[in-house]
Amino acid sequence: MLHIVSRLHRLETLSRYVSAKDSLLLVEEAVYAANPKHHKHTLLPSIEIKALEPDLTARGLESVCASHIEAVDFAGFVDLTAEHGKSITW
Repeated sequence: MLHIVSRLHRLETLSRYVSAKDSLLLVEEAVYAANPKHHKHTLLPSIEIKALEPDLTARGLESVCASHIEAVDFAGFVDLTAEHGKSITW
């Protein structure tokens, strides 16, 4: 399953529903959690995590994004949805 997270406060709930085979895409305000110094970063699960590059750039976060989080463009977003049979937006 692809978990698309747009709000930071949803990360607390998300952790209860994630499995090892899932992927996570951070979008909108949730990209702040891609910064290892952000207090919500510790809530990110140990699964594949990506962040929407235009949202990182709009917030000036591209240089502080954690090395284990891959930035993807809109085409990459589409590819993620195609790879996963199901998705949920938080």
